[in-house]
Amino acid sequence: MKVFCYDLMLVNLQKNKPFSPDVLIQDSNIFNGVDERQVAKALELAIKESDENGFQYIVTLNSDQVPRNDFSEDAMAQFEDAIKVKFTDAMDDGGLLGIRF
Repeated sequence: MKVFCYDLMLVNLQKNKPFSPDVLIQDSNIFNGVDERQVAKALELAIKESDENGFQYIVTLNSDQVPRNDFSEDAMAQFEDAIKVKFTDAMDDGGLLGIRF
């Protein structure tokens, strides 16, 4: 969680500087071993901060890692709206870059 907070602080400090990326990308490992309630609060904070401060937040999560029961009602709706890409292996053409997992 310290790394999550540090990354969030950095993107907020850099957002108005020239040539800053205005994006924060994190892998699911950032939440490895973290309580689901803390993950939900962190994702809610990232959604809020990115909306208010004009940067894009990208996180890669497996669907079974999303703490749906711990989100506030408003945050769950925002989270679902924010999902832009879903990869699935439910069909033969699923996977990522032609690789089946």
